[in-house]
Amino acid sequence: MTASPTGLRAADPPLAGRPPHAVHVAHSDRELPLLAVDIAAFGDPRRDDEVQLHLRSALYARLEEAFTMTGLPWPGCYREDRGDGALVVVPPQVDPGNLLAPLGHHLNAVLRRSNRMASEAAHLRVRVAAHIGRVHGDDNGVAGTSLVHLFRLLEAPAFKRALAASGADVGLLASDHLHGVARACGGFFDPAAYEPLAVRCKETRARAWLWLPGPGARR
Repeated sequence: MTASPTGLRAADPPLAGRPPHAVHVAHSDRELPLLAVDIAAFGDPRRDDEVQLHLRSALYARLEEAFTMTGLPWPGCYREDRGDGALVVVPPQVDPGNLLAPLGHHLNAVLRRSNRMASEAAHLRVRVAAHIGRVHGDDNGVAGTSLVHLFRLLEAPAFKRALAASGADVGLLASDHLHGVARACGGFFDPAAYEPLAVRCKETRARAWLWLPGPGARR
């Protein structure tokens, strides 16, 4: 086994015909920063195939921009496409706190710029869930209870309602575990920027922390 740039242990060589980031993951023995992203209202009837393809392309372009601005190693992340969103597993050496407000602010900035001239149907709004935990891989990708929790946060009805009511282009929901880790690390973490949100999604009942751009950053 060889070490991959993702920090996950990977077989050498990667699966034939797949991009370099989509390595054959074996397993990781460390907690890794995790990100799940979803395009809000992707299935809106006004969004035909052409619009959906445009939104998917725009999503990856904006994520790469925001990662670069935040100092996160987009080329070194393990990524899986989810049709209307993406899963990103970040290398373990990255400060997990960078997945919170630092990334949120930069993602909001690039979305505001790209959405300025977009039609209503092509206006890209995203929900982002962030967590930290162990990930396990097999021949088909990655799995684990941490990923289940991550996607429960992403799909929580309360999170969807909060983003819709805010009018913002991005909303970020951090797990209680990640919020605690970032708070303990200090640095530029601002606890006042996050509001507690009760998550109830399928079997999950948890507290999470919601970040939204300030009102002045939404215009």
